[in-house]
Amino acid sequence: MYFVAWLPETEKPTVFAALLKILPILCLCGFVSLQGISLEKEHNYSRRILLGLIFSGIGDIFLVWKNTYFIHGMAAFGIAHILYIRAFGFQAKNWLVGLLCLLPGFLIYYVCYPGLQGKLVIAVLIYGFVITGMMWRAITCVQNQIEENGLCRWTRMSACIGAALFYLSDNIIAINKFWFPVPGSRALIMTTYYAGQMFIAMSAFNIEEEYNLRMKSCKK
Repeated sequence: MYFVAWLPETEKPTVFAALLKILPILCLCGFVSLQGISLEKEHNYSRRILLGLIFSGIGDIFLVWKNTYFIHGMAAFGIAHILYIRAFGFQAKNWLVGLLCLLPGFLIYYVCYPGLQGKLVIAVLIYGFVITGMMWRAITCVQNQIEENGLCRWTRMSACIGAALFYLSDNIIAINKFWFPVPGSRALIMTTYYAGQMFIAMSAFNIEEEYNLRMKSCKK
């Protein structure tokens, strides 16, 4: 519905445009909620993913009025990434992977730096570290499971793909806003963003069963 409507971006955005933009995220919230949400440990993952989606939706709303609330939107998405990081966990550090993830981020920040002004100089840098951390934890989560079992559940791979697409989407935003206009930027940004969120949401599928299997394995 969002892509079919494809409302033009105007100087006076509307509440309807904001609702249409978050509609895919609301659908993903519903999907994750169906996987089980509670304060119990077995739902830690799905609960954090759901909260991450909720803050992403808040960020989407702020960015509809991006000329006024761009930093607010960044802050909401930053919280979403931190929640995703908590969901992916810190079982395996693998600092080399973290360093490799940082390199393209530093390059993007370097080329965008001349276009940054005021609070954005620090805000964009901090946000870059957070989203890079999110991708790093998603990758190491896959590596950790492969090292433990010799294979990886498709849900963990889904989280990794989603994190990479989200990372790509945000970097296109940075390049388009602070460096040079990217042709077809809106379509590229929203396609990779929604796809990334979809893959991350899919990683919560049947998470309770995975938790129970892991607990049985630990007992053995």
